[in-house]
Amino acid sequence: MAKNGTREKIIEAAYVRFYRFGYNGSSVQDIVDMVGVQKGTFYNYFKSKERLALEALKHYACIADQVFTSPDTAEVAATSGKDAQSYVERIRNQFMQAAHFQEGPNGSLGCLMGNFTAESDTLPASFRKLINQSFKRWDAAIAASLKLAQERGEIDSSHNPEELGRYLMASWQGALLLMKSSKSRVPIEDFFHFTLQVLLKSDAAKAADTQAKPRSRKKS
Repeated sequence: MAKNGTREKIIEAAYVRFYRFGYNGSSVQDIVDMVGVQKGTFYNYFKSKERLALEALKHYACIADQVFTSPDTAEVAATSGKDAQSYVERIRNQFMQAAHFQEGPNGSLGCLMGNFTAESDTLPASFRKLINQSFKRWDAAIAASLKLAQERGEIDSSHNPEELGRYLMASWQGALLLMKSSKSRVPIEDFFHFTLQVLLKSDAAKAADTQAKPRSRKKS
């Protein structure tokens, strides 16, 4: 956040509190105690805990948007040719960056949006709308890299990149929740091994095999 006024401090405190203890495990009093202000000051800026939580979710979305980005035109042009980057590796690096960010001192903090969704099946409509829009952006960013990976022959081109992108993000969210609940890195290590190494490398082998096979000639 660019500003560091009282409103921004309250949002940042709420973001930390919600991340560690969940929406239902955090009260307005908990948050104002972290900032060192009175409840009256809180209500000068926010009508309710729900409105504050929405701002905290937006703050989280802004951070994640900087991790899950689509390759832009300049990036693609600059990495064309024999020295072109691996787009599968680009995807792996994005998930590695996200994993580093989402690890806390006592294990995974998970994804704030995934945590809220798992915590309650009666989320406010404003939460659901923001969460759905955010996941669609991140799915699309992954799909854009997958499409370029297909064009480069890195993975099998028979897959729909949008469907595969949604699958990767869904698998990621599941791994984060399991890592958070078990306080173990095994789920996230399984994600990197089976999803990004076994699955996509298998696709790469198929793609290479298809390209290597000579085309059958029709008899005249």
